[in-house]
Formats: sequence, structure tokens, C-alpha cells
Amino acid sequence: MFGYDLSGKVAVVTGGAKGLGNEYVEVLALQGCDVAVIDIEKELVKEESARISKMTGKKVKGYYGDVGEEKDVVDVIKQIIKDFGRIDILVNNAGILLYGPKEEGNDPYMDYPVETWDRVMKTNITGPWLVTREAVKQDMNKHGGKVVNIASVGGIRSTKAGCPSYHASKAGVIMLTASQAAELAPYGILVNAMSPGSIRNGTMGSRSANASNELGWRSNGCPLKRRGSYGEMSCALLMLVSDENSYVNGQNIVVDGGWTIQM
Repeated sequence: MFGYDLSGKVAVVTGGAKGLGNEYVEVLALQGCDVAVIDIEKELVKEESARISKMTGKKVKGYYGDVGEEKDVVDVIKQIIKDFGRIDILVNNAGILLYGPKEEGNDPYMDYPVETWDRVMKTNITGPWLVTREAVKQDMNKHGGKVVNIASVGGIRSTKAGCPSYHASKAGVIMLTASQAAELAPYGILVNAMSPGSIRNGTMGSRSANASNELGWRSNGCPLKRRGSYGEMSCALLMLVSDENSYVNGQNIVVDGGWTIQM
């Protein structure tokens, strides 16, 4: 499918049961990786891991875990290392987007619940920090590797869709990436981020017509006049996690057809 050979490597993908995370699991396995998949959807992650394993002939195993819960992360990373022997690649993909109330009389921003804010932050920011910490602490510090955090164009440009926690958290992922890149370089670990625009097989819902509607995306300044398709995120991912990448570190690769480059 792509030209990169990842044979013999072990990858961990969070939020890999569906959407773009599921694509990353498929593509990494197709390129030769054995893959551990972490997700809060206990049955779906097992089903999808079995499907991809059968399709690719690689070892793909699903694990239940909430990336925002320290005990879950410590335990699941420990089990993955026991089952796979090591971790070479980590893709922090798990994320959620939750809106403020849209009922009549409520303002999506003014009435945005603290509980909703906290839940998004726990998954989108605490999650990649915790999973990376444990993967490095328990194994990757011994031999190096690659980490990719999935941010978003929502961390670069804002909307009035009533999801302030998503914008703040994804902007935070970009700076978390820069911090991790500096901190982990001495261990031979390169850390980068990817920011998807509107990708058809993504699972993030939206109140923004331009994010979810093909016509809106075409008319709102995307130079390519279309949304992204299967594989167009993964080509960037494979470059970042491959052995060919030995010097790209701390960067945020935007995959949006050029949408964010225009005023």
C-alpha cells in the first residue's frame, strides 16, 4: 500500500476501534507492524483487532483502557509489553469532542458544563501525556522509538460551534508534543503531532456545517475543494514513524488540503 517497511516493529494505537484510529491500526499492520490497540469500547476493540489481524496476518490485539485514568494506563501498558515484548511506535489518537447545550435558552459557551470540560481535557490532554509517560518509562527509554500525537486543525483555528474544550485541548496537544520532543530526545525518541482537517472516515461529530458537509468544505477556502479520504492521514503517519525519519522532531504536520493556510 505504501513504501515504508515496518516489519518487526510493535505499535500501540489508542482509540483504535473505529474512525481514523482504526485506519492507523490497519495501515500499520499492512506495513508489517504488530499492533496493540487501546480503546474504551471493550467489545468493539476486540472485534476490530481480530478482523485486522485476520486481514493482515499480523498480531493485532485489543485492550480495554481509559487513557485519562492513570491506573488503566499503567496496567494496560504493562500488559502490552508482557504480550508483545516491546513498544517501538506509539500513536496517541484517542480523543473526544463534546459540545455545550444547544437547547433553547442555553448558550453553548456560557452554559458549557465544567464536567464536560474536564472530561474532554482528561481524554485529549491527560491521555497522551499519561500513555507516553508509561510507554517511555516502562520500555521505550531502553531503545528509543517514535511517538505521534493526534491534534487537530481545531487546535489552530477556532469555530463558534460550542466546543471550547476541544479547541483548547487540541492546541494543548501541539504544545505537549513540543515539550515531549525536547524531553524525550535524549532517549532516542522522536515526538511529532498530526493535525487532521475534515477526513471522511473520522468519527468526530460537528455542529459546524463546514466540518461535516462536503459542499461547505468545498466553499470555505480549502484549496483542494474536498475533504480528506482514507489513507491521506496515514501517509503522513508512516513517514513520521518510519526509520527513514531520523530528524523530524517536535513538529505538527497539518493534513487539511491547505485549509489553514488561507485567511
